[in-house]
Amino acid sequence: MTAIRRVGMLGLGKMGAPMARHLIDKGYGVCGYDPQEAARRAVGAQALDSAAAVAQASELVIIVVGFDHEVETVMYGAQGVMEGARAGLIVAVGSTIAPRYARQLAERAHKQSVVVLDAPLARGEAAAVAGKLVIFGGGDEAAFAACRPAPARSARW
Repeated sequence: MTAIRRVGMLGLGKMGAPMARHLIDKGYGVCGYDPQEAARRAVGAQALDSAAAVAQASELVIIVVGFDHEVETVMYGAQGVMEGARAGLIVAVGSTIAPRYARQLAERAHKQSVVVLDAPLARGEAAAVAGKLVIFGGGDEAAFAACRPAPARSARW
């Protein structure tokens, strides 16, 4: 896997917006989607009209929405990530989801040659704004290696 250059952000609220800004500042091509039009305009990333469109335009999609049911909608709902996904796409789920659900997502996505990483975030909104999030991770090691530069070489957003 090659280093990631195009990143999609799904959820441009308290956590996703500052994460997107930090990626833009580091020189990554960033696009995003949020159901709230004001959130899409405020970030500075290329705003797209669906999660599927973000998946089509990205090598890595980072999901930062609420909980399991919201992640399910973003991944498998109408115009969800899996409708726009192509083989080799990496999806990092930063949302608060159960480990069992993260494994199920990974197994389902694998059937379409999409890699799902469980990447929960710690330290909250202030850390996201300051670029000091802690990101835990579980999943495919090669996919993590490809993503490692995306959050910056120092592992900070």
